[in-house]
Amino acid sequence: MTPILSLWTQPEPAKKSAPKCLSQRVLVVEDELLLGEIAAETLTDAGYEVFTAASAEEAEVMLRDMSVDLLFTDVDLGGQNGFELAQTALSLQPLLSIVFTSGRSRICYGMCRPLKVPFLAKPYRLADLVETVERALRATTTQ
Repeated sequence: MTPILSLWTQPEPAKKSAPKCLSQRVLVVEDELLLGEIAAETLTDAGYEVFTAASAEEAEVMLRDMSVDLLFTDVDLGGQNGFELAQTALSLQPLLSIVFTSGRSRICYGMCRPLKVPFLAKPYRLADLVETVERALRATTTQ
């Protein structure tokens, strides 16, 4: 007789091996703390080393002290906006990839498209977040 396993007694599924992006570092800048934590956790699960900041000013301090491969930032951050943060970030780290996100998708997408900078409209699916980050990092490494 085969025992019936409940959800609590079933073995955990095998974790996926971390992708090759393990050494890639992402800075998530989001003033909505819960959204920032969810994005950070998703990217960590995808194998990235992730740091978070709740404002552009906090992100600038971090960018002066450490190197990152990608900046994932909300456009509307309260004080300084994501576009201004991106300019400062690129002056500090010229090879940095950038992905913008915002709930004001029509306006922000229109601003990002001519710059050829990826834009992820809120609300976004977590799989789309990982795919957009991967695509942005691949584009940078192939240039």
